[in-house]
Amino acid sequence: MGFGTFVAVGNLAANQVIVINANGDVRVLAEGETPLPGEVVVQAGQSEDQNPQVQLVDDNGENQDITSEIEEIFAALEEGQDPTQLGDDLATAAGGQSGSSLTASTSVSRDGTERIASTDFVTQGFESLGLSETQSLSLLEQFRLFEPVFVDINNSPLGESLAVITDEDTPISGRLTATDQNAQDVLTFTQTSGPSNGTATVNPDGTWTYTPNENFDGSDSFEVTVDDGNGGTDTLLVNVTVTPIPEVSIVGNDVVSEGDAASYTVNFDKPSTQETTIKLGVNFGSAEVDDLESIVVTLSSGEVVTVSGDGTVVVPAGETALTVTIKTSQNDTYEGDEDYVVTVEAGEGTLGSGLVNTVIQDGGQNGGDDDRPTVSIAGGGDVSEGDKAHFTVSLSKAADIDVTVKLTLNEEETE
Repeated sequence: MGFGTFVAVGNLAANQVIVINANGDVRVLAEGETPLPGEVVVQAGQSEDQNPQVQLVDDNGENQDITSEIEEIFAALEEGQDPTQLGDDLATAAGGQSGSSLTASTSVSRDGTERIASTDFVTQGFESLGLSETQSLSLLEQFRLFEPVFVDINNSPLGESLAVITDEDTPISGRLTATDQNAQDVLTFTQTSGPSNGTATVNPDGTWTYTPNENFDGSDSFEVTVDDGNGGTDTLLVNVTVTPIPEVSIVGNDVVSEGDAASYTVNFDKPSTQETTIKLGVNFGSAEVDDLESIVVTLSSGEVVTVSGDGTVVVPAGETALTVTIKTSQNDTYEGDEDYVVTVEAGEGTLGSGLVNTVIQDGGQNGGDDDRPTVSIAGGGDVSEGDKAHFTVSLSKAADIDVTVKLTLNEEETE
Protein backbone atom coordinates (compact mmCIF):
# COMPACT_ATOMS: atom_id res chain seq x y z
CA MET A 1 0.00 0.00 0.00
CA GLY A 2 1.42 3.43 -0.95
CA PHE A 3 1.68 6.07 1.73
CA GLY A 4 -0.76 8.22 -0.28
CA THR A 5 -3.54 6.53 1.67
CA PHE A 6 -2.22 8.30 4.75
CA VAL A 7 -2.75 11.82 3.44
CA ALA A 8 -5.57 13.72 5.12
CA VAL A 9 -8.42 14.52 2.73
CA GLY A 10 -8.50 18.26 3.21
CA ASN A 11 -4.77 18.85 3.12
CA LEU A 12 -3.97 18.47 -0.55
CA ALA A 13 -6.08 19.32 -3.54
CA ALA A 14 -4.93 18.33 -7.01
CA ASN A 15 -1.74 20.21 -7.99
CA GLN A 16 -1.71 22.02 -4.65
CA VAL A 17 1.63 22.44 -2.88
CA ILE A 18 2.16 22.81 0.85
CA VAL A 19 5.37 23.73 2.59
CA ILE A 20 6.54 22.83 6.10
CA ASN A 21 9.34 24.96 7.52
CA ALA A 22 11.86 23.93 10.18
CA ASN A 23 9.54 25.20 12.93
CA GLY A 24 6.79 22.89 11.79
CA ASP A 25 4.62 25.67 10.35
CA VAL A 26 2.50 24.56 7.41
CA ARG A 27 1.49 26.87 4.57
CA VAL A 28 0.21 26.60 1.04
CA LEU A 29 2.87 27.61 -1.44
CA ALA A 30 1.67 30.70 -3.27
CA GLU A 31 1.87 30.87 -7.04
CA GLY A 32 5.36 31.98 -8.04
CA GLU A 33 6.76 31.47 -4.52
CA THR A 34 10.02 29.53 -4.09
CA PRO A 35 10.44 27.31 -1.01
CA LEU A 36 13.43 28.04 1.22
CA PRO A 37 16.34 25.75 2.08
CA GLY A 38 15.43 23.26 4.81
CA GLU A 39 11.71 23.35 3.99
CA VAL A 40 9.71 20.25 3.10
CA VAL A 41 7.54 20.47 0.00
CA VAL A 42 4.49 18.21 -0.37
CA GLN A 43 2.59 18.20 -3.64
CA ALA A 44 -0.48 16.24 -4.63
CA GLY A 45 -0.24 13.81 -7.49
CA GLN A 46 -1.73 14.53 -10.87
CA SER A 47 -4.53 12.04 -10.24
CA GLU A 48 -6.36 10.58 -7.26
CA ASP A 49 -4.50 7.28 -7.51
CA GLN A 50 -1.05 8.89 -7.68
CA ASN A 51 0.87 9.30 -4.43
CA PRO A 52 1.81 12.77 -3.21
CA GLN A 53 5.39 13.78 -3.88
CA VAL A 54 7.64 14.87 -1.00
CA GLN A 55 10.82 16.88 -1.44
CA LEU A 56 13.34 18.48 0.90
CA VAL A 57 14.99 21.74 -0.19
CA ASP A 58 18.76 21.51 0.35
CA ASP A 59 21.19 24.31 1.22
CA ASN A 60 21.60 25.13 -2.45
CA GLY A 61 17.86 25.53 -2.95
CA GLU A 62 17.65 22.29 -4.88
CA ASN A 63 14.70 19.96 -4.26
CA GLN A 64 15.71 16.47 -3.10
CA ASP A 65 13.00 13.86 -3.69
CA ILE A 66 12.41 11.88 -0.47
CA THR A 67 9.09 10.31 -1.53
CA SER A 68 10.42 6.76 -1.56
CA GLU A 69 12.06 7.20 1.85
CA ILE A 70 8.78 8.44 3.32
CA GLU A 71 7.05 5.43 1.80
CA GLU A 72 9.58 3.12 3.44
CA ILE A 73 8.96 4.66 6.84
CA PHE A 74 5.19 4.22 6.62
CA ALA A 75 5.52 0.74 5.16
CA ALA A 76 7.73 -0.25 8.09
CA LEU A 77 5.21 1.14 10.54
CA GLU A 78 2.37 -0.74 8.83
CA GLU A 79 4.28 -4.00 9.09
CA GLY A 80 4.96 -3.47 12.76
CA GLN A 81 8.63 -2.61 12.29
CA ASP A 82 10.60 0.13 13.98
CA PRO A 83 11.26 2.73 11.24
CA THR A 84 14.36 3.91 13.12
CA GLN A 85 15.99 0.55 12.41
CA LEU A 86 15.86 0.84 8.63
CA GLY A 87 19.63 1.48 8.70
CA ASP A 88 22.08 3.68 6.86
CA ASP A 89 20.66 2.77 3.47
CA LEU A 90 17.63 4.95 4.20
CA ALA A 91 19.77 7.97 5.08
CA THR A 92 22.11 7.39 2.14
CA ALA A 93 19.22 7.01 -0.26
CA ALA A 94 17.73 10.21 1.04
CA GLY A 95 20.92 12.10 0.36
CA GLY A 96 21.26 10.88 -3.19
CA GLN A 97 24.31 11.99 -5.18
CA SER A 98 23.73 15.73 -4.93
CA GLY A 99 26.25 16.35 -2.19
CA SER A 100 23.62 18.01 0.02
CA SER A 101 23.62 17.85 3.77
CA LEU A 102 21.41 14.79 3.57
CA THR A 103 24.39 12.64 2.65
CA ALA A 104 25.77 13.17 6.11
CA SER A 105 22.57 12.01 7.77
CA THR A 106 22.62 8.84 9.78
CA SER A 107 19.90 6.66 11.25
CA VAL A 108 18.69 7.63 14.68
CA SER A 109 18.23 4.99 17.36
CA ARG A 110 15.71 5.10 20.19
CA ASP A 111 16.98 6.25 23.57
CA GLY A 112 14.36 4.37 25.58
CA THR A 113 12.37 7.48 26.48
CA GLU A 114 8.74 6.51 27.17
CA ARG A 115 6.73 8.33 24.52
CA ILE A 116 3.99 7.32 22.12
CA ALA A 117 5.93 4.70 20.24
CA SER A 118 4.49 5.00 16.74
CA THR A 119 4.78 8.79 16.68
CA ASP A 120 8.27 8.72 18.18
CA PHE A 121 9.51 6.12 15.71
CA VAL A 122 8.13 7.96 12.70
CA THR A 123 9.47 11.37 13.72
CA GLN A 124 12.89 9.87 14.39
CA GLY A 125 12.74 8.25 10.98
CA PHE A 126 11.93 11.62 9.46
CA GLU A 127 14.76 13.26 11.39
CA SER A 128 17.14 10.74 9.86
CA LEU A 129 16.23 12.33 6.54
CA GLY A 130 17.29 15.75 7.78
CA LEU A 131 13.93 17.03 9.12
CA SER A 132 13.63 18.80 12.46
CA GLU A 133 11.44 17.26 15.16
CA THR A 134 8.74 19.93 14.81
CA GLN A 135 8.94 19.59 11.05
CA SER A 136 8.56 15.84 11.40
CA LEU A 137 5.49 16.20 13.61
CA SER A 138 3.84 18.55 11.14
CA LEU A 139 4.62 16.21 8.28
CA LEU A 140 3.23 13.32 10.27
CA GLU A 141 0.04 15.29 10.83
CA GLN A 142 -0.28 15.83 7.09
CA PHE A 143 0.24 12.12 6.54
CA ARG A 144 -1.94 10.94 9.38
CA LEU A 145 -4.17 7.95 8.88
CA PHE A 146 -7.50 8.50 7.23
CA GLU A 147 -10.39 8.24 9.66
CA PRO A 148 -13.36 6.08 8.65
CA VAL A 149 -16.58 7.92 7.87
CA PHE A 150 -20.18 6.71 8.36
CA VAL A 151 -22.03 6.76 5.04
CA ASP A 152 -25.54 6.06 3.75
CA ILE A 153 -26.59 3.65 1.02
CA ASN A 154 -25.50 6.20 -1.57
CA ASN A 155 -22.04 6.38 0.01
CA SER A 156 -22.69 9.94 1.17
CA PRO A 157 -21.43 10.94 4.63
CA LEU A 158 -24.12 10.69 7.31
CA GLY A 159 -22.68 13.43 9.47
CA GLU A 160 -23.08 13.25 13.22
CA SER A 161 -26.44 11.49 13.47
CA LEU A 162 -28.90 9.13 11.84
CA ALA A 163 -32.67 9.28 12.38
CA VAL A 164 -34.85 6.16 12.33
CA ILE A 165 -38.51 5.56 13.19
CA THR A 166 -40.27 2.53 14.62
CA ASP A 167 -43.65 1.79 16.13
CA GLU A 168 -44.34 1.27 19.80
CA ASP A 169 -43.42 -2.25 20.99
CA THR A 170 -41.77 -2.92 17.62
CA PRO A 171 -38.02 -3.62 17.27
CA ILE A 172 -36.15 -2.01 14.40
CA SER A 173 -32.96 -3.28 12.76
CA GLY A 174 -30.47 -1.99 10.26
CA ARG A 175 -26.88 -1.98 9.17
CA LEU A 176 -24.41 0.85 9.47
CA THR A 177 -21.69 1.24 6.88
CA ALA A 178 -18.57 3.33 6.72
CA THR A 179 -15.81 4.05 4.25
CA ASP A 180 -12.08 4.23 4.79
CA GLN A 181 -9.52 5.40 2.25
CA ASN A 182 -7.31 2.54 3.32
CA ALA A 183 -8.98 -0.46 1.75
CA GLN A 184 -6.89 -2.81 3.88
CA ASP A 185 -8.29 -1.49 7.15
CA VAL A 186 -10.82 -3.72 8.87
CA LEU A 187 -13.66 -1.61 10.24
CA THR A 188 -15.24 -2.65 13.53
CA PHE A 189 -18.48 -1.21 14.91
CA THR A 190 -19.23 -0.98 18.63
CA GLN A 191 -21.91 0.59 20.78
CA THR A 192 -20.37 3.34 22.89
CA SER A 193 -23.52 4.50 24.69
CA GLY A 194 -26.86 2.80 25.16
CA PRO A 195 -30.47 4.00 24.88
CA SER A 196 -32.44 5.18 27.90
CA ASN A 197 -35.82 3.69 26.97
CA GLY A 198 -34.95 0.43 25.29
CA THR A 199 -32.11 -1.89 24.42
CA ALA A 200 -29.70 -1.78 21.50
CA THR A 201 -27.35 -4.39 20.10
CA VAL A 202 -24.54 -3.42 17.74
CA ASN A 203 -22.51 -6.16 16.07
CA PRO A 204 -18.92 -5.75 14.83
CA ASP A 205 -20.13 -5.85 11.21
CA GLY A 206 -22.39 -2.83 11.74
CA THR A 207 -25.70 -4.66 12.00
CA TRP A 208 -27.83 -3.37 14.85
CA THR A 209 -31.19 -3.85 16.54
CA TYR A 210 -33.09 -1.46 18.78
CA THR A 211 -35.99 -2.68 20.93
CA PRO A 212 -38.07 -0.05 22.75
CA ASN A 213 -39.29 -0.72 26.26
CA GLU A 214 -42.85 -2.02 26.48
CA ASN A 215 -45.46 0.72 25.94
CA PHE A 216 -42.75 3.37 25.45
CA ASP A 217 -43.19 6.04 22.82
CA GLY A 218 -41.10 9.13 22.22
CA SER A 219 -37.44 9.82 21.50
CA ASP A 220 -34.45 7.65 22.33
CA SER A 221 -30.88 7.32 21.07
CA PHE A 222 -27.69 5.30 21.20
CA GLU A 223 -24.16 5.92 19.98
CA VAL A 224 -22.04 3.80 17.66
CA THR A 225 -18.32 4.12 16.94
CA VAL A 226 -16.50 2.66 13.95
CA ASP A 227 -12.80 1.91 14.40
CA ASP A 228 -10.33 1.11 11.63
CA GLY A 229 -7.86 -0.53 13.99
CA ASN A 230 -5.21 2.08 13.29
CA GLY A 231 -6.45 4.87 15.52
CA GLY A 232 -9.02 6.22 13.09
CA THR A 233 -12.58 6.42 14.40
CA ASP A 234 -15.92 8.04 13.66
CA THR A 235 -18.91 8.30 15.95
CA LEU A 236 -22.58 8.35 15.00
CA LEU A 237 -25.62 9.09 17.15
CA VAL A 238 -28.61 6.97 16.15
CA ASN A 239 -31.76 8.91 17.04
CA VAL A 240 -34.83 6.69 17.34
CA THR A 241 -38.38 8.00 17.25
CA VAL A 242 -40.84 5.51 18.70
CA THR A 243 -44.30 6.28 17.35
CA PRO A 244 -47.18 5.71 19.78
CA ILE A 245 -49.59 2.98 18.66
CA PRO A 246 -53.00 3.57 20.24
CA GLU A 247 -55.00 0.59 21.43
CA VAL A 248 -58.64 0.78 20.36
CA SER A 249 -61.76 -0.30 22.25
CA ILE A 250 -65.48 0.39 21.91
CA VAL A 251 -68.40 0.98 24.28
CA GLY A 252 -72.02 1.85 23.50
CA ASN A 253 -75.72 1.12 23.75
CA ASP A 254 -76.67 -2.49 24.26
CA VAL A 255 -80.35 -1.71 23.70
CA VAL A 256 -82.04 0.71 21.29
CA SER A 257 -85.68 1.31 20.45
CA GLU A 258 -86.60 0.80 16.81
CA GLY A 259 -86.36 4.06 14.92
CA ASP A 260 -83.89 5.57 17.38
CA ALA A 261 -80.12 5.89 16.99
CA ALA A 262 -77.63 3.83 18.95
CA SER A 263 -74.44 5.61 20.01
CA TYR A 264 -70.97 4.10 20.40
CA THR A 265 -67.60 5.51 21.37
CA VAL A 266 -64.38 4.18 19.90
CA ASN A 267 -61.65 4.99 22.42
CA PHE A 268 -57.88 5.22 21.86
CA ASP A 269 -55.74 4.72 24.96
CA LYS A 270 -53.36 7.43 23.73
CA PRO A 271 -53.24 9.95 20.90
CA SER A 272 -51.13 9.09 17.90
CA THR A 273 -48.58 11.42 16.37
CA GLN A 274 -49.54 10.25 12.90
CA GLU A 275 -52.63 9.56 10.84
CA THR A 276 -54.01 6.10 11.60
CA THR A 277 -56.91 3.92 10.54
CA ILE A 278 -59.46 1.64 12.14
CA LYS A 279 -62.00 -0.71 10.62
CA LEU A 280 -65.64 -0.70 11.69
CA GLY A 281 -68.00 -3.58 11.04
CA VAL A 282 -71.57 -4.70 11.70
CA ASN A 283 -72.33 -8.38 12.12
CA PHE A 284 -76.03 -9.17 11.89
CA GLY A 285 -77.61 -11.60 14.27
CA SER A 286 -81.39 -11.74 14.07
CA ALA A 287 -81.45 -8.18 12.72
CA GLU A 288 -81.23 -7.64 8.98
CA VAL A 289 -79.55 -5.06 6.77
CA ASP A 290 -82.83 -3.20 6.30
CA ASP A 291 -83.10 -2.71 10.06
CA LEU A 292 -80.25 -0.14 9.97
CA GLU A 293 -80.43 3.12 8.04
CA SER A 294 -77.00 4.73 8.40
CA ILE A 295 -73.64 4.79 10.15
CA VAL A 296 -72.07 8.17 10.94
CA VAL A 297 -68.59 8.64 12.45
CA THR A 298 -67.75 11.95 14.12
CA LEU A 299 -64.43 13.32 15.38
CA SER A 300 -64.08 15.08 18.71
CA SER A 301 -64.28 18.38 16.80
CA GLY A 302 -67.68 17.45 15.43
CA GLU A 303 -66.34 16.81 11.95
CA VAL A 304 -67.94 13.88 10.19
CA VAL A 305 -65.49 11.50 8.54
CA THR A 306 -66.08 9.04 5.74
CA VAL A 307 -66.53 5.34 6.29
CA SER A 308 -65.23 3.46 3.26
CA GLY A 309 -66.95 0.49 1.72
CA ASP A 310 -64.89 -1.96 3.73
CA GLY A 311 -65.45 -0.05 6.98
CA THR A 312 -62.09 1.73 7.08
CA VAL A 313 -62.01 5.07 8.87
CA VAL A 314 -59.03 7.43 8.63
CA VAL A 315 -58.27 8.94 12.03
CA PRO A 316 -56.27 12.21 12.19
CA ALA A 317 -53.30 12.49 14.55
CA GLY A 318 -54.13 13.52 18.09
CA GLU A 319 -57.59 11.93 18.33
CA THR A 320 -58.46 9.95 21.44
CA ALA A 321 -62.12 9.10 20.70
CA LEU A 322 -64.61 8.79 17.85
CA THR A 323 -68.39 8.78 18.08
CA VAL A 324 -70.23 6.21 15.97
CA THR A 325 -73.96 6.71 15.48
CA ILE A 326 -76.12 3.99 13.95
CA LYS A 327 -79.70 4.93 13.04
CA THR A 328 -82.20 2.08 13.12
CA SER A 329 -85.07 1.82 10.64
CA GLN A 330 -88.64 2.56 11.73
CA ASN A 331 -91.58 0.41 10.58
CA ASP A 332 -94.95 -0.55 11.98
CA THR A 333 -94.46 -4.28 11.84
CA TYR A 334 -93.82 -6.02 15.10
CA GLU A 335 -90.59 -7.97 14.76
CA GLY A 336 -89.65 -8.61 18.35
CA ASP A 337 -86.10 -8.25 19.67
CA GLU A 338 -83.44 -8.23 16.94
CA ASP A 339 -79.72 -7.98 17.54
CA TYR A 340 -76.54 -6.96 15.74
CA VAL A 341 -72.89 -6.58 16.76
CA VAL A 342 -70.73 -3.50 16.14
CA THR A 343 -67.02 -4.31 15.86
CA VAL A 344 -63.85 -2.25 15.72
CA GLU A 345 -60.52 -3.63 14.54
CA ALA A 346 -57.04 -2.15 14.40
CA GLY A 347 -55.74 -0.74 11.13
CA GLU A 348 -52.62 1.17 10.19
CA GLY A 349 -50.90 2.54 13.28
CA THR A 350 -53.36 1.06 15.77
CA LEU A 351 -53.84 -2.16 17.68
CA GLY A 352 -56.57 -3.85 19.69
CA SER A 353 -60.21 -4.59 18.94
CA GLY A 354 -63.63 -4.56 20.55
CA LEU A 355 -67.33 -5.21 20.05
CA VAL A 356 -70.74 -4.25 21.39
CA ASN A 357 -73.89 -6.37 21.02
CA THR A 358 -77.01 -4.24 20.55
CA VAL A 359 -80.66 -5.32 20.68
CA ILE A 360 -83.33 -3.44 18.70
CA GLN A 361 -86.61 -3.44 20.59
CA ASP A 362 -90.05 -2.57 19.20
CA GLY A 363 -92.22 -3.89 22.00
CA GLY A 364 -92.68 -0.64 23.91
CA GLN A 365 -89.94 -1.32 26.47
CA ASN A 366 -88.95 1.72 28.48
CA GLY A 367 -91.49 3.85 26.64
CA GLY A 368 -89.96 3.20 23.25
CA ASP A 369 -91.47 2.22 19.94
CA ASP A 370 -94.31 -0.26 20.31
CA ASP A 371 -95.26 -2.16 17.17
CA ARG A 372 -97.15 -4.90 18.94
CA PRO A 373 -100.59 -5.54 17.45
CA THR A 374 -103.61 -5.00 19.68
CA VAL A 375 -105.95 -7.89 20.38
CA SER A 376 -109.73 -7.76 20.18
CA ILE A 377 -112.43 -10.39 20.66
CA ALA A 378 -116.00 -10.52 19.43
CA GLY A 379 -118.84 -13.02 19.56
CA GLY A 380 -120.40 -14.96 22.34
CA GLY A 381 -123.78 -13.71 23.53
CA ASP A 382 -126.63 -15.86 24.77
CA VAL A 383 -126.44 -19.51 23.96
CA SER A 384 -128.69 -22.40 24.92
CA GLU A 385 -127.39 -24.91 27.33
CA GLY A 386 -125.64 -27.62 25.46
CA ASP A 387 -124.88 -25.44 22.46
CA LYS A 388 -121.53 -23.87 21.53
CA ALA A 389 -120.56 -20.23 21.97
CA HIS A 390 -118.45 -18.73 19.12
CA PHE A 391 -115.81 -16.01 19.56
CA THR A 392 -113.50 -14.27 17.04
CA VAL A 393 -110.06 -13.15 18.25
CA SER A 394 -108.44 -10.51 15.97
CA LEU A 395 -105.06 -8.72 15.77
CA SER A 396 -104.93 -5.10 14.66
CA LYS A 397 -102.11 -5.89 12.23
CA ALA A 398 -99.90 -8.72 11.16
CA ALA A 399 -96.71 -9.42 13.06
CA ASP A 400 -93.39 -10.55 11.62
CA ILE A 401 -92.99 -13.16 14.30
CA ASP A 402 -95.27 -15.50 16.13
CA VAL A 403 -97.29 -13.80 18.85
CA THR A 404 -99.14 -15.27 21.76
CA VAL A 405 -102.68 -14.47 22.81
CA LYS A 406 -103.89 -15.52 26.22
CA LEU A 407 -107.57 -16.42 26.48
CA THR A 408 -109.25 -16.58 29.84
CA LEU A 409 -112.74 -17.93 30.55
CA ASN A 410 -114.46 -15.99 33.28
CA GLU A 411 -117.11 -18.28 34.74
CA GLU A 412 -120.17 -16.42 36.03
CA GLU A 413 -123.12 -17.93 37.84
CA THR A 414 -125.82 -18.92 35.35
CA GLU A 415 -129.43 -19.90 35.94
